[in-house]
Amino acid sequence: MRVAVLSDTHGNLPALEAVLEAIEQDSPDLVVMAGDAAFGGPWPAECIDFLRQRGIPAVRGNTDEFLVAVATGRPPATPVEDPRLDHLASSALAARYAWCVERLRSEQIDYLASLPLRFVVPAPTGAALVIVHATPSSPHPVVPPDAPSERLRALLDESGGAALAYGHIHQQARWQIGSRLVVAVGSVGLPFDGDQRAAYALLEWNGTSWSVRFQRVPYPVERTIQALEHSGMPGAEAQIRVLQTARPPGA
Repeated sequence: MRVAVLSDTHGNLPALEAVLEAIEQDSPDLVVMAGDAAFGGPWPAECIDFLRQRGIPAVRGNTDEFLVAVATGRPPATPVEDPRLDHLASSALAARYAWCVERLRSEQIDYLASLPLRFVVPAPTGAALVIVHATPSSPHPVVPPDAPSERLRALLDESGGAALAYGHIHQQARWQIGSRLVVAVGSVGLPFDGDQRAAYALLEWNGTSWSVRFQRVPYPVERTIQALEHSGMPGAEAQIRVLQTARPPGA
């Protein structure tokens, strides 16, 4: 069994199109989206439609929750325990979320609100692959590439799986915890590792364990930058710098 996991398209349609074309060449048994489809780029509605039209199952990301919160006037569905991760506490980010919500249809907001926190891919002997955005219980916490093994083991235990795949940190990483595997799959539309190419991961069950192969796909970054320049999105300049450098904001 092979499962392609993509995450964090952030409204970057050319990157998403390139990744799905590459995934078709891989011919996996299943494709799963690990959240954050719309916010941040010039094509939020188009990215949601692209995924839905292809019947790709998805889990809920942190920016998905914030979009629903702005659209409905309700708090995020999952409490944001670390105030530094509360995007709506920033007036600049809140303005960008409002811009994005204005470009989404009500049924797209309903779709984002309906997404689960986790997606479970069964495997023989109960060795499931669990796909989340950040952790099994919340799309907000950051699990960095230097996370201690104790934390990773706790997340695996919480997930109940033999493998855990997540997005959120916009970098690719893997950890072997005994016979179990934890994978950060990277970002399709907004990488933070210095490599502009779109990222995804291909996980494979060989009958006894899960393994991962990281994939990178070139796409026309300049097309996305030009669209942002003409989008009128608040904070477009900061997003353009991230695309140009493939580094986090302020890095």
